[in-house]
Amino acid sequence: MLVAVFAAAVYLIRERLGFAGAGLAALRTVGLGALILLFINPARSVRVTGGPPVVLLDASLSMVAAGGHWLTALDTARTLAGANGTILRFAADVEPFDTLPLDAAVTHLTQALTAARARGGPTIVVTDGEIADAGSLPPTLLLGTKIVLVPRDTVPDAALLDVRIPRHIQREDSVRVTVTVGTWGPLGEMAMLEASVGERRIVRQQLALPPAPGTARRRVTLPPGVLEVGDHVLRFRLVAPGDAEPRNDERVRIVSVIEQPAIVIIVDPPDWEGRFLVRELSDIAQRAVRGYARTGEHSWVEMRTLRPASDENVRAVATAAGLLVLRGEREQALAAGRRGPVWRWPAGADLEAEFFAGDWYVTPETRPSPLAGRIAAIEWDSVPPLTGVVPLTPGPSEWIAVSARQGRRGAARPVLVGTDSGGWRQLTTAGAGLWRWSFRGGAAREAYRTVLASGVDWLLASATLGRSAQLAASLVVARGEPVAFRWRGGGDTVPDSTVVTIAGERATRAITLRFDAAGIATVALDPGVYRWSAP
Repeated sequence: MLVAVFAAAVYLIRERLGFAGAGLAALRTVGLGALILLFINPARSVRVTGGPPVVLLDASLSMVAAGGHWLTALDTARTLAGANGTILRFAADVEPFDTLPLDAAVTHLTQALTAARARGGPTIVVTDGEIADAGSLPPTLLLGTKIVLVPRDTVPDAALLDVRIPRHIQREDSVRVTVTVGTWGPLGEMAMLEASVGERRIVRQQLALPPAPGTARRRVTLPPGVLEVGDHVLRFRLVAPGDAEPRNDERVRIVSVIEQPAIVIIVDPPDWEGRFLVRELSDIAQRAVRGYARTGEHSWVEMRTLRPASDENVRAVATAAGLLVLRGEREQALAAGRRGPVWRWPAGADLEAEFFAGDWYVTPETRPSPLAGRIAAIEWDSVPPLTGVVPLTPGPSEWIAVSARQGRRGAARPVLVGTDSGGWRQLTTAGAGLWRWSFRGGAAREAYRTVLASGVDWLLASATLGRSAQLAASLVVARGEPVAFRWRGGGDTVPDSTVVTIAGERATRAITLRFDAAGIATVALDPGVYRWSAP
């Protein structure tokens, strides 16, 4: 109204334009009115409070664990719902009402609140407060929602929260295991950790418990030779006097014991580049990694255990390795005639060949390569410059993944070159000073680890071409979480479904997997050890 009065005053009274002014005033009224509406949001949220209530009942494992009050929460939900209300159980998913809790270790409230809002009426949540997504709940979903807490009691509890053990180990090696222990309530100071394979116990060791409530990491060593070559299911169990909740005291891990290491790194001489190469590859590669450094003309030392080794032993291990990494120039003869993947690192001060020293700044190659997609996320501006490069002239069948320019000027020289000849793949690193990426930490260390992981993944794929599995599954999952099957077949086509046979400790059954667009299908299984097969 004010806009119309203003426009009429301007065009009819001040300008005296007559009928033409009336048209202009109408247009100005519409234009200014639309502009004002752009700055004003006339919509508003209205919470419908009528109708029967929807009660969301937390039915996760924490409600029935020691200290939880599942029956109290059940009675509270029934009372709040009344005769006409609806009760929905929620944990990882939303389920219809039942007096039995859901077998889920985590609780997500977002999906449950969304389902309750779709039904209308007031929403009431009955929970013990252990909500995994509590910090990310949308405020609009919480508007008008009533929360009824049924708090847990603090009871004595010692839990084995995590066990970290290498996936692949060598038969003659001792294995360091890192366990994470948590405590709640009044407990003693010591507990016993047991590790067993089947009915055979291989380790029994005392652990110091952290003051409650608290968490701590403890290390346990498995002696060499306790496991034979092959796959094994290890059960780790924490025994603490006065522990009121035994269901969180056991963890299962799968390890593969092999005769020879899958990745062997030969370092000559033992410079910083070789040391960081062995350390980072041992950390990121989910395989047995062994590094040898030359200490004399005919003497070597194993870089992780510092045990001496002979020339014959090093050559035998290098011949049997799934991937051979050669750091230095004198040992390049080990790769002569090899039918397997090799990663060469010829850059170093020991080279007699021409070496271009200086600050060489690395950039990804613009031309396509098998590693382009794997290293695309690296923040190249965060990595320090290389200290030099060895001149390489790629052949017609070779490709360049990473290049470098001295002082960010001049011609680019290759830093990472690869080739695939006869089904066997090779990489060559022509840059010196990559270890400084790992030493700096942060984004630079992640760039170093990404390059190593991408190169190892691409190289080892050549050793398994033709016999790699098209379907893979999670090795270990926590209780209440589904097992994820991932389609890894060639091409871009993911099948709609496939049938797998799952054999448990009590029964064997066939299950049809339904894949999503990413090629992932999930199956909910009871706690236990299973073997699966697919055509």
